[in-house]
Amino acid sequence: MTRTHPFIPFHVPSIGDEETREVEATLRSGWLTTGPRTAQFEKEFSAYVRASHAIAVSSCTAGLHLALAALGIGKGDEVITTPLTFCATAHAILHVGARPVLADIGADGNIDPEEIAQAVTPRTRAIVPVHFSGLPCDMKAIWKLARKICAVRDRGRHACRRNPLRRLPHRNDSGRDRRRRERCGSF
Repeated sequence: MTRTHPFIPFHVPSIGDEETREVEATLRSGWLTTGPRTAQFEKEFSAYVRASHAIAVSSCTAGLHLALAALGIGKGDEVITTPLTFCATAHAILHVGARPVLADIGADGNIDPEEIAQAVTPRTRAIVPVHFSGLPCDMKAIWKLARKICAVRDRGRHACRRNPLRRLPHRNDSGRDRRRRERCGSF
C-alpha cells in the first residue's frame, strides 16, 4: 500500500485472496442481500458465539435499533449513551421513540460509569456504551450499574467465544426480575 504522507491509521484492512474470492462468489451468486450465503453466515455465527439465533443486518445502526426494539424500549423510556459517538447511536434510540441521555466521558474518551450512575432515572431502560478508538469502556463498572436495566453493547469485530455479548439481568416494566442470560453477539 503506497502512502503519499505518513499517518497513523485506526486500522489497516487485511484482505487476502480468500476474502477476495468470497466477495466475488457473493457478487456472482445473484444474492447481494439475504439469500443462502446470509443464512449460512447467521447459522455459523450463532454457533460461534453459542447463541440460539443470529440475524445479519446491514449496519451497526440497524443492529442497535433491532436490539432496542427487541427489548421493548420505546416512548417514555430513556437510554443512556455517550456523547462521543457517531450520531447513529442517538438516532437508533430516537427511532424506537426513546430519549437519549448523554453521560459524559472520562479521561480515556469512553463513557464514565460515575456519570452514568448520575444519569439513571426511573425511566432509564438501557445503557449503550460505545468503545472509543479501540479502547474498551469500563464494562465491569457498567455491568454493575446495569443490574436493574439492560446494557446493549456492540461487540462489533470483537465477537468471540470467550467473551460474547450477553443480555444482562434487568427488570421489566412490572418490576419482576428477568434472569435470562442469553449469549448474543454482533459482527
